[in-house]
Amino acid sequence: MRDIKFCGKRVDNGEWVHGYYLYGAIKDEHIIWTDHENWDVDPETVGQFIDLPNYGVWEDDIYEFTRPWSNGALERGVVKCTEHAEWSVNAWMLTGIYEHGKPIGNIHDNPELLQPKGRKKSHE
Repeated sequence: MRDIKFCGKRVDNGEWVHGYYLYGAIKDEHIIWTDHENWDVDPETVGQFIDLPNYGVWEDDIYEFTRPWSNGALERGVVKCTEHAEWSVNAWMLTGIYEHGKPIGNIHDNPELLQPKGRKKSHE
């Protein structure tokens, strides 16, 4: 049997913690439980570990890959679970592209990585 692991950013200091996800129905808490401690985490940052051979990929990672069957065109997207419980990046199933790329950040710490090259993020 495999472990189903999660990560999330602590609400007290913004550090990432990895472990098991617990939801407290009484107090509406979102907890990542490690071997020794429980941490309150921001529910918007909770992501599941995707266990692919030789790769450590998490939900909400920004994944950069070479499009299969292309002339080396690079593409970036966010790792998400589809309505059919399949992990994907843009329209590509992760199981079909993971050997052609790698995670380069995540949407919580590095949203600028999704900006088109040559464009700066606008400030409001």
